[in-house]
Amino acid sequence: MKTNKLLLYFIFAFILFSSSCSKKTIPFASASAEVNFLSENDGTITMRALGIGANESEAFTNAVFNAFDVLFFRGLPESQQKNPLVGTNESEERLKNKDYFDNFYRSRFQTFVMSQIPTSEIISLNNGQKSIAIDIKINLTALRKDLEQNNIIRKFGF
Repeated sequence: MKTNKLLLYFIFAFILFSSSCSKKTIPFASASAEVNFLSENDGTITMRALGIGANESEAFTNAVFNAFDVLFFRGLPESQQKNPLVGTNESEERLKNKDYFDNFYRSRFQTFVMSQIPTSEIISLNNGQKSIAIDIKINLTALRKDLEQNNIIRKFGF
């Protein structure tokens, strides 16, 4: 009888411990579809993007990356950029052009950003992550030319 109670106690403790130790976070690299078209004008596009990260800086950067990911791999409905710039098979395109995308997200992406303005306060999520919304204006003409010059896309599409 004591053995059964002891066994039940250990099973209960194990379940409690394992459920409390599981890490429930949103991966930084995963893109969010929470990017909305705001306006476009003379080769630029303005979007509102949501970012999530461990701190304010990471959340802000994630919002910018989400905006670029949507342009590259999903397209932006309600804008002239309905089709993705690069293609819809994100993982294949990232592997095929690994050097370009590694370099782009490491340092070059800022050269295409004309403005990035926070539109919300930092929000703390239940899992300890931070969230922020920003308005980002991207020089779409220069971005498209850069993709063409680096042979990521052809002159008139992907």
